[in-house]
Amino acid sequence: MTKGEIILPVPTSVRELEKAEAEKRRQALADLESKGVDLEQIPDEELHSGEGECITALKIWYNYVDSLENRGKSDLVNGLDDLKSRIEAWRMDMAERYRMAPAAVLEEHLLVKIAYATATCTSKMNKEALIAAGVRSNGIDELTSVLGDWVDENAKASANSDGEANDAPMTFTVGEPVKATKPWRHAVYKPNKKTGKAVWEVSYDQFANGTHPQTIAMTQASGRPIQVATVVGHLLDALEHGRAVDLHRVSSASPPPTKAEWEQLARCEVETCINVTEDPATSQNGERFTMTNFLLPIMGTDFAAKEYKQRTPEESEKFSKWCKLLKYYLAFRRAGVEPVWKLGVL
Repeated sequence: MTKGEIILPVPTSVRELEKAEAEKRRQALADLESKGVDLEQIPDEELHSGEGECITALKIWYNYVDSLENRGKSDLVNGLDDLKSRIEAWRMDMAERYRMAPAAVLEEHLLVKIAYATATCTSKMNKEALIAAGVRSNGIDELTSVLGDWVDENAKASANSDGEANDAPMTFTVGEPVKATKPWRHAVYKPNKKTGKAVWEVSYDQFANGTHPQTIAMTQASGRPIQVATVVGHLLDALEHGRAVDLHRVSSASPPPTKAEWEQLARCEVETCINVTEDPATSQNGERFTMTNFLLPIMGTDFAAKEYKQRTPEESEKFSKWCKLLKYYLAFRRAGVEPVWKLGVL
């Protein structure tokens, strides 16, 4: 009888799977390299595994740019290229000033995280958010200014873009969180199997502990940055679930509707006969609620009839703006929160 370890041959299916995974990793790195990414700046363990915080951040940024380019949004792509170039120029200036390697000033994956958060946020980047995300350069004030200048130059719509003469911004009491009298009756709590918490709750806990929404967006536990608008959506979900939310802090990351914009959203609810406080599965005349159908009075029937890829950059930008404002409207209506306007502001 033979003693010792018995070594069985590796099944062909396993070898083929390993080969396919290796090719997938090779292609992912080749794609990044074709975008101008210096692979030497990626940790060895990530190069070997084909995944990790650095690779994920870089892939999200370039996939975001590619998605806009594939949809013919050349102006937006040019704006993103300009944003990244400005951050790179700042990094080079700091490297020369302090006699450091550029990557020591700001690693490439952190650079694109900052660019992604800046490009997908409706407000200027917060200095404390940059620090919390990992920026350690003495020139952080200059970086904040660089990002702020880009936001100012690329802002396409102001709070009064619809030309209302009696418009007024929404106002909140500083340091006084807002809470619904009771959770929205149709709010469904769905905990994640791994964390035991709902997706929105993870962002809410960080926010409640003082973390800025921009920081939350850039420092996800998974290493995958998300849009600031997504974080704001999580916090508004928390409001619907009966949690106390400091809306003054939320509004610093994403402005709420002005009085004129709120009235337009209220008009949409009337004209579409969609009661946003009812069950979203049936609130649209027995059909599931969709933002496209709710915003029909604002966007028009021509827009609603178009496929996603057929929308013009201007239409997509306008729709994105109103979707962000609609999230506030939905949360307030469902939580029973009445907006307060800053009177006397034109």
